[in-house]
Amino acid sequence: MLDQRGAAALPGAVHAAAAFGIDLSHHHARQLFEGALGDADLTLGFEPAHLSAAVAAGASPARSFLLTELSQVLEFDVLPWPAGSDSLESRIAHAHARRYAGGWLPRAVSDPVGGSDRVFMETFDEIDRAVAVIGARLFGASVVRTG
Repeated sequence: MLDQRGAAALPGAVHAAAAFGIDLSHHHARQLFEGALGDADLTLGFEPAHLSAAVAAGASPARSFLLTELSQVLEFDVLPWPAGSDSLESRIAHAHARRYAGGWLPRAVSDPVGGSDRVFMETFDEIDRAVAVIGARLFGASVVRTG
């Protein structure tokens, strides 16, 4: 994986994020260190390399998902939560158990690097949709999409 430590957000990402009400102008990439995610309740990554780095930093593989993977699992598993699934921990465990039931392979968030502003906007829209599903299903949030 390319070391991006200290890199600023790409101009296309800053522009697209602004359309969603997010200010990335001061964002800089940071490197994960060993043990940093040992007590994380949930770890999300945009691509498999992110999850590999997260697990190496102590994240539990059973609580680590690609953003699109968790969104897809939760979107298609629309039945009410099983009895006793009122905690985030139990809902994530249920999502982990269901992650292979759909028969689909998880995919990464589309990488807009080198693309036009329109490509960055499409990527942010993909992220926004996934976050809305995750927020609604895991947290019962009435998420209003920003884009």
